[in-house]
Amino acid sequence: QFRAQTLIQEATKRETLYAEFIKEASKRRAEAWSHQAESPEVIAGLYSGVERMRLWSSSKVIRKAELVILHVIDAYASPDRTFDELRQNMDAAISPTSPI
Repeated sequence: QFRAQTLIQEATKRETLYAEFIKEASKRRAEAWSHQAESPEVIAGLYSGVERMRLWSSSKVIRKAELVILHVIDAYASPDRTFDELRQNMDAAISPTSPI
């Protein structure tokens, strides 16, 4: 029973950490559509999240999180885009013919 409780607590910690990372990555990705990064600190929260993930997560999860950071960095490095371009990008991303 103690082992089961420990496993549940660890899963809850991971779930919370992943939720925080997803929230921060989503916020930064959306911001990057219309803003250039003023300093590297804009992605510090993402790096912090990945470092915390290293405590409990598999190497596959870590690699995917690192790819998310690279996508966010690329978005900040790209020219600013309009909201209409964002909408078009989202339409393509959620198209019924898009690969899952």
